[in-house]
Amino acid sequence: MIIYLVRGFPDLLDKPGGQALPDTIGSTVAGTGNFQGDFVEVSTGSKTGWLSKDVLTVKDRDTLNEEAFVRESIIAERTVNALPSTSPWFVAADYVIARAIFESQDATSKLVNAGNKIPGSDAVGPLQISSAEWQRFLDNGGTLAAGFGKGSVDIYLAQVWAAAFTMFTDAKAITKVKSDAGQGSTADPPLPNYLEIFLAYLTASPKAAVALAAATETPADKGQGSAPAGAGAGAGAGAGAGAASPDSASRLNDVLKNKVGLTDDQIATLFKTRPGLTGTNDANAKTVGDFVNAVSTAFGQGLQDASDLITKDAPETVAAIVGAGNAPWFAIAKAEEAKGIKEGDAAGDAEILKYFQSINFPNATATTAWCAAFVSFCMKNSGDPVAAASVPKTAPALAVTWRGWSDPLPVNASDTPQGAVVVLSPTEHEDGSGHVGFFVSGNVSTITLLGGNQSHAVKESTYARSRVAAIRWLNVAQPPATGPVAAGNINLSQFSAKQKDMANLIVSKFAAAGFGRIQQITAVANAWKESNLTAVPNPANTAREFSVGLFQLNMKGSGLGAGHSQPELEDPGKNTDIIIAVCKKVPDFVRAQTLRAAVTAFVKFVENPSHQPEEIADRLNKANTLAA
Repeated sequence: MIIYLVRGFPDLLDKPGGQALPDTIGSTVAGTGNFQGDFVEVSTGSKTGWLSKDVLTVKDRDTLNEEAFVRESIIAERTVNALPSTSPWFVAADYVIARAIFESQDATSKLVNAGNKIPGSDAVGPLQISSAEWQRFLDNGGTLAAGFGKGSVDIYLAQVWAAAFTMFTDAKAITKVKSDAGQGSTADPPLPNYLEIFLAYLTASPKAAVALAAATETPADKGQGSAPAGAGAGAGAGAGAGAASPDSASRLNDVLKNKVGLTDDQIATLFKTRPGLTGTNDANAKTVGDFVNAVSTAFGQGLQDASDLITKDAPETVAAIVGAGNAPWFAIAKAEEAKGIKEGDAAGDAEILKYFQSINFPNATATTAWCAAFVSFCMKNSGDPVAAASVPKTAPALAVTWRGWSDPLPVNASDTPQGAVVVLSPTEHEDGSGHVGFFVSGNVSTITLLGGNQSHAVKESTYARSRVAAIRWLNVAQPPATGPVAAGNINLSQFSAKQKDMANLIVSKFAAAGFGRIQQITAVANAWKESNLTAVPNPANTAREFSVGLFQLNMKGSGLGAGHSQPELEDPGKNTDIIIAVCKKVPDFVRAQTLRAAVTAFVKFVENPSHQPEEIADRLNKANTLAA
């Protein structure tokens, strides 16, 4: 799709040289690819018509701002996942970024706002969004697509939202394919993994994605061996990997036609658009195993690179989730492992039933799938009240439930904390939503988990990394002081009477929550910056942000004000209570001994504004004024 700049104020015509249409033309329009003489067919977003070539100039491609792209991906992840209809098919920023890395094909910059790179497609941008994919987003994205038009496809930050929506729709479609084949149930739907979702994107067929992943399954996918170093999913060769399905050695085009049922046109499109992965659409086509392994290896590396970019460009988002990296439940899991618990002997079966009893699941037997019950038991008995309270109230014995537990982490991060909860997708002949266990170690191709019901025992097992459907983490920050503390002495001389009232309210509430003078001053400084110590909405609200009250809590997406009404957030006490609840989960803020440390932690992990160095400097200056 070509984006044009429009010169002057020309009329949009119903045909070349025809009558003017009643539509306003903006500064840019999107070409449809149709030309006739000196005229070009274009779309304004609401209408399609014709303009003379004389008034059009091909728009230069904007230079991609890496940090902006990474942060927009995180915003899209949080916004999409906050929608009630998303669960359990959550989207992930690292997936979107990895797709862009895969499509950019640029080892130096990783992310590039490129023109068309896919043969036979009109796709453009870092995510190579085609007009067809963009139109699906516009037609079906609902509130996510609001404000975007046809020409917006070439805005690289807008592309993030379409890619996130595609991830969601492909994931949901894969679950339907598996469910239609008799896998799982309505209550326990089979989850897709990242590789399956990416295969669905490449092949434009969720059915093909499921079949290709199943054809390349090995014992390593079920934790019955180790995939060879450097191999992705479907790597059937190598010690310990075991044998894959016979279809793995079959030609890709044959399997897609005879086993999946794709049409000749669909197969031809895949081979035309991805020749480096598929080979030629004849007897020289690559095997299913070679195709899936190449995709898995490249996309797995992209996921790892995406994690690195998130750490580089938005470090506070990961740090706020991980906190001190303490997983008290992992010690319980290790203790259970030391007991040698296995199905089939009386002592082991009795221990397994205890896991179910911990979550009041009375109808279980020792042969009921128990991986999620084991995770629940470890959380419940960790000795940490935050961890114990985090166990899902509904269906904690299902792996799918843990897909939405606490906060997400990138799936291929090199620094995943030990004890993180890992959800794996089910393999072809495995019923239910998959498997869940605790992260022990991993590399780009494999992941080792400590869990229950791993080969019918509590043990460590190594799986293909491509089976990962989600990695989740709970930050169990130590709470502040156990009881109220005294309100600190703060300089409020520069404020009006109403501002002083708001400042004193913040101080008293933070003191009652156990936060000392350093944290009290920091909170007042931030409210001063955010709202000038008033409780009104932000007059600069936009389509994607509606910020309200003392701390300007955003009611949209995954903002801290989401789920609350505007009158609630305009209540200064309620607004402050929400901020206090967040602050209690930020170890760096809780333990801060200096204003600089407290302000930095608040900005990075609570407010999370743009231009953080400048914001930290401004708020620290205000805090120092209050402390004087």
